[in-house]
Amino acid sequence: MTQSMFQRYFRKPATESPAAPSNRRVGAWAQGDRETVASYLNKRLAEIGVKYVMAIPGDYISDWVETLDGPDSAGLIRVHPNNEMCATYAADGFGRAGGGKTVGCVSTTYGVGSLNAVQAVAGAYVEHVPLVLINGTPSVAQFNSQRDQGVLWHHMFDGSLTDLRIYEQITRMAVRIDNPVLAPDLIDAALTACITDSRPVYIEISNTLEGYDVASVSSRPALKRSPIPQDSQSLDEALAGMLQVLVDAKRLVVLGGVEIARFGLQEQFSQMLRVLKAPYLSSLLGKSVLSEYSAPHFSGTYNGRNSQANVLDLIDNADVILSLGVQETDFNFSGVVSTDSDPGQAPGLPLERSIEVRLGAARINAGLTHHHRELYWGDIQLGGLVSQLQELICEPSGPAMRALVSKFAALEPVQEKLINAKGKLPNAPFPKLVGAVWDIPPPDSYGAQDQITWDSFKSLLHHQYLCSFGNDEHKDAPILLADTGLTFYNLNNVKVPQNGFIAQLAWGAIGYSPAASYGVKLAQESLGSQRRVISVSGDGAFSQSSNAIGTIAALGLDNVVFVMANGVFAIEQFLVNAGAFGPGSGSTAPPQFAPFTRVPETSLWQWQKLAEGFGGVGYEVSTNAELASVLEKIKAGSPPPAQPSGPCSGKAGPGCCDFAPDAAPQTRRSTFTLVAVRNVCDDLPSNTRWKLGGASPRPAD
Repeated sequence: MTQSMFQRYFRKPATESPAAPSNRRVGAWAQGDRETVASYLNKRLAEIGVKYVMAIPGDYISDWVETLDGPDSAGLIRVHPNNEMCATYAADGFGRAGGGKTVGCVSTTYGVGSLNAVQAVAGAYVEHVPLVLINGTPSVAQFNSQRDQGVLWHHMFDGSLTDLRIYEQITRMAVRIDNPVLAPDLIDAALTACITDSRPVYIEISNTLEGYDVASVSSRPALKRSPIPQDSQSLDEALAGMLQVLVDAKRLVVLGGVEIARFGLQEQFSQMLRVLKAPYLSSLLGKSVLSEYSAPHFSGTYNGRNSQANVLDLIDNADVILSLGVQETDFNFSGVVSTDSDPGQAPGLPLERSIEVRLGAARINAGLTHHHRELYWGDIQLGGLVSQLQELICEPSGPAMRALVSKFAALEPVQEKLINAKGKLPNAPFPKLVGAVWDIPPPDSYGAQDQITWDSFKSLLHHQYLCSFGNDEHKDAPILLADTGLTFYNLNNVKVPQNGFIAQLAWGAIGYSPAASYGVKLAQESLGSQRRVISVSGDGAFSQSSNAIGTIAALGLDNVVFVMANGVFAIEQFLVNAGAFGPGSGSTAPPQFAPFTRVPETSLWQWQKLAEGFGGVGYEVSTNAELASVLEKIKAGSPPPAQPSGPCSGKAGPGCCDFAPDAAPQTRRSTFTLVAVRNVCDDLPSNTRWKLGGASPRPAD
């Protein structure tokens, strides 16, 4: 096949057949008022909240990626990450960080690119993150060539649309654009699904299709969240059942989860808390859906047996738990859920005494109904239920309550109780949390020259850094990303403002945080906020995505990356045999750590030079005093931007490439800070020591 034939059949035909439709034009960018597949997609992405596209180059997607540096970008900004996994983590971080106002986006090339992103996209699906993956694929002609001539084009697995079939299983919707006439409908359907269900979608663009003309965005309706219409009978039944439970509650506790943030329900939820006057706990996955500085009746974070003792007491003593938008995962409810049955031990979370509303459904568990049978409705929208429940309690003589009582006569005594209570639940306000909400010892509880432990790290980070910013009135309070493992368990009770804490409590990908952190920072900038982003990872986790710090430097971001450099995959040892962290029994030494939990990089990497090599500033700390000193430096300001060096780092010269300007060039404003924390290897956070069966870990040497 000649080069001209290849270009004609598989890239950009220069002319159009007289028999072909008249919607073809040369080049990838729209001209004047003409709308192309690429320009249409760009405008729609910008419309739903995409600002940055994490774009990994590849010839199948290059025509579309080129539009991001041209006049048809629609304001989208191209970012060039190091690999597809990190790119997707960053897009995930962007989608999480906006509290329902931002959508992440990543672009890949076929096969070698898109399949490298699968794991990270699956995590976004599990945790309800709005994200769009744009994948460039071989053209229709290339797939036909594979079918008829047996040609296996590069990056192609076979001719069976492998990428599309895989992404159909891990996204809310997966579409393939191989006909420009269908492009607007397919794009609109996928993006509407993304923002409606707050989940990833996949859009596959057949090579050479980007430049075809399509209907204009202005000729079509705006995109908006479009949930399934609420069945009024189901909602009325659910409300009636809940009210009968709530009016008799004596020790009500509200548990709030991540869906409140994903669907932009923070204000509605906050108003409801003021009405209920009950202690409010967040799940760890839902931590910071409201500001912990100002949320009504905030009483801490529930993380199963890793919770503070007073939080566990609050849950254990509750007669009703109203659980809204909470994902019930084993990491979220650590130590509570088990695949093993233990008839002699009561479950840690009293689900039999809970009302649950999540994932489009509502349930009143059997322990709260007079007939001791579960009540369930599979078609309940969380936002509508929260609004109506608040109205019914506040206005028991109003039209909504009168209409409900007319349908359910059993509500007449409920209405009377609410009228007598004058716009609140009869037993409100409910018993409060006993003790401190943030029970974290002060830094002077730890010796200045002692080696850093999990507990001393949290104390210094919490008291000396995070709390010094207060609430986010000035849009400068930090955002904390806690990586999968002992990190997110240890930091579960630090004090944070709204949208100030991010962790993967369901999917649990080790190494998520360093790459996600620059997506989070870009989201803050797109929202007009200067909040600094702090990520904390174990050394094993950091090694999974360490090259992300190069992208942070290239973008000129002042992120801070803490690495708990203790030389062990501590969470793996914790899960397989936590006894290795214990003191042993009598004269018997504790079990040895499993060989596979060793992190050899920790003793090989020169952390300060590693940071400098990627364009950042590095520190290595071993004692509490050293950590305190570095925290003061971080608090004092951001490091200056990294300075390019080496051949061709300045103006183009002989032998150097002459690059066209970016549509929106990124000016280096700062650089990152990497802090290697040499904490005690065989130490556990104090809130996880229940795993040792009551024994305390042996002290550090």
